[in-house]
Amino acid sequence: MKIYFTLLSLLAFQCFSQDSTYILDHNSVAARLMDNGMLFRYDTTGSNAYRVPKDSLTSVIFSASLWIGATDLQGYLHMAAMRFGTGEDFFSGPYSTNNSYNDPVYLQKYDQSIWAVTRAEINFHMANYWTSGYVPAPSIANWPGNGDVSMGVVSNLAPFVDMNSDNVYNPMDGDYPDVRGDEASYIILNDVKGFHTESGGDPLGIEVHIMVSQYASTDFLDSTTFLNTRVFNRGGELYSNVKFGLFMDGDIGYPADDYFGCLPQKDLMYFYNGNNNDGFGSATSYGVNPPAVGVISLSKPMETCGFFSSSSNFPYSDPTTASQYWNFMSAKWANGTPWTYGGLGYPSSTGGSNSPTNFMFDGNPLTGVAWSEVTNNNPMGDRRGIMVMQTTSIFPDEMSCYDMAVIYSRSGGTNLQNVQSLMETADSVKQFYIDQVTYNCNQVTAETKEINESDFSIYPNPSTGNVFIESPIDYDLSIYDFHGRLIQAVSNQSFEKSVELNLTQGVYLFEFETITGKITRKVIITD
Repeated sequence: MKIYFTLLSLLAFQCFSQDSTYILDHNSVAARLMDNGMLFRYDTTGSNAYRVPKDSLTSVIFSASLWIGATDLQGYLHMAAMRFGTGEDFFSGPYSTNNSYNDPVYLQKYDQSIWAVTRAEINFHMANYWTSGYVPAPSIANWPGNGDVSMGVVSNLAPFVDMNSDNVYNPMDGDYPDVRGDEASYIILNDVKGFHTESGGDPLGIEVHIMVSQYASTDFLDSTTFLNTRVFNRGGELYSNVKFGLFMDGDIGYPADDYFGCLPQKDLMYFYNGNNNDGFGSATSYGVNPPAVGVISLSKPMETCGFFSSSSNFPYSDPTTASQYWNFMSAKWANGTPWTYGGLGYPSSTGGSNSPTNFMFDGNPLTGVAWSEVTNNNPMGDRRGIMVMQTTSIFPDEMSCYDMAVIYSRSGGTNLQNVQSLMETADSVKQFYIDQVTYNCNQVTAETKEINESDFSIYPNPSTGNVFIESPIDYDLSIYDFHGRLIQAVSNQSFEKSVELNLTQGVYLFEFETITGKITRKVIITD
């Protein structure tokens, strides 16, 4: 974990847990996060956007960011979208109903809006918050569970486990951040503080919460980064045609020898090297057996997926206006002509056709089945992609949620075998997501304590070893020691269950998690 301080962060009271730039590197990936709508962004000072392995100079992503567009009931287009951060469409901090964005109090609290916390910090807090003299870690103490209503911010802001159900985030009551993974960063943005100078679009009046999380593991999770994004409609406008997209400039080491692909049946957009030897031997190139990287949508179907290139001419190059962004999100080129199957996605290209498509290069480059950049023998180059999830509606004061994951593979043996391995990784990540009892998109909320104390009976307590647990509902159980270390975990339990602990004398925390929330009980083991 690395933190970069700006001058303002050194002056701010909460600088120990907030930053405008944060490197999330709890597993083998080092992901550079920002609080301006850029999920990952290359830094001109030399900090790569998404390094894998994290202690190397090699990166697979140059830039990634959000595109959110919608039409209102009058048919007017609203757009907030970023590519490389040359302008601003998103701004740090939550939506303010009284336009307090430049108030010193608002700036002190929210001008830098990335918060980060580890599972170990949470576990330690759970085990020790009631002890005399305990002081929570800054990541726990400064968590933005409640918004400042005097600044026009909603009262329930970042998700937390509310131990006494009073809707007030107070770590000394045992409250703690409700996050995923072994480490998570939480980013809060709005799109109304200023003019949209990146897309030129009109604001939507939204507040965007992004949880970026990682697991330290020995399998596919160790090179995976999860993204949970919630879009709140705070501005009062009804949007019946909302498109949520993820833009990515995937650079596999050396940027000028890459290919692009989509796999709609797996909701996957991916990038890979066009040959089996990336670059020309520099430390920033992968060399032989270059990896593949992709983004998979976990909670909603992928509706469109396509690419454009910086080296192409209009309308096949980067968008510059809100309507051009909207066209790319609607399976069209910048000028409004539809993407077509074959070639480079337009009829006049080699191998092109007049058949419209929502998905470019949806074949398998390893097997040669269907349309891919390999089967079309396209020139290698810099590739930029956009994937859009299922179009939806957002009413005033409602929220739309999106779960995604950035995945990586270099286990295949060649550039094309790594694509096949990436597709298999996509299956593993999707299954992991499905298997999590409370890991659905809408579970991350600011009001998670919905379990009654009476739902769980633990006896005997104190105990000399084994305990019995009675519950009328299914649950997962995690047992932590007094230092917050995970000792034992059991899943999918219900009714009466004897738990053989084999624990030494001491105090332990039993954390029960159900489909409705979490609760923690203290258990004492005696000789």
